[in-house]
Amino acid sequence: MGSYSGTLPCGDCSGIKTELTLMPNKTYSLYSQYVGKETKPRVFKGTFYLDAATQIITLDAEGDHLKFKLLDNSVKKLDKFGEDEQGAPAESYVLKKI
Repeated sequence: MGSYSGTLPCGDCSGIKTELTLMPNKTYSLYSQYVGKETKPRVFKGTFYLDAATQIITLDAEGDHLKFKLLDNSVKKLDKFGEDEQGAPAESYVLKKI
């Protein structure tokens, strides 16, 4: 658990500044801001499910069911099927622990 931050790829902007905080009680807060398009981040809060076998967390409907793989000191955004994103190099989808 902890907070993770980085800039995810964006198809029509220079990036999506993202911060994800995961709490031990299975709640999260997600801050997401399209760089150059939004002046302040959008905030999503809710609960998440952790699949202990795969180390993949899935956010609830408030977080658009986004999926992230837990790694050492980082999380990696996955596609809706729990697979690696394909739009940019794999390291572009990693948020580092802060």
